[in-house]
Amino acid sequence: MEFRHNQHTWRAGPPKTQTSYRTIPLTNRAYSILQELYSVREARKMSEELSQVLTCTDRRTGQSASLVMRDLVFINFRTGMPNKNSSYDTHLYKLCEPAGIAPLSMHALRDTYATRAIEGGMQPKVLQKLLGHSSIQTTMDTYVHVTEDSLSKAVKQFEANNIKMVSS
Repeated sequence: MEFRHNQHTWRAGPPKTQTSYRTIPLTNRAYSILQELYSVREARKMSEELSQVLTCTDRRTGQSASLVMRDLVFINFRTGMPNKNSSYDTHLYKLCEPAGIAPLSMHALRDTYATRAIEGGMQPKVLQKLLGHSSIQTTMDTYVHVTEDSLSKAVKQFEANNIKMVSS
């Protein structure tokens, strides 16, 4: 879903690619937060835009799908309007300053997630599926970055394994 500024309208459309159709597992904490936000949707301020039902065609099935805007989880509590794509970055920038970190975008969070997931031992093919990429090369070349810390840990890990092999 996106807001078309030139037409002043909301538009719903299918995901960009076939691999974008996926179920993303959530942590229990993330699921609880989303459930809580969804449960208070009837009590929140609602703009006229939320009365809309948007339709789009599912690329996989060719069937028409509907998006009931009043059921959206993320609504601007001040205006009662759906959040526009740029809102997420704007709010994230505002959180960065008091935290003393350089402003970063939502896309940078995706980048960071991918890098940390690999550093934490996630299998690359699992990460590829979570990110919705059709190619493992896209996942590894575009979203996963090697940090100085991960290089240092890799050398230490090799050294520890090498010492064990020699002393056996």
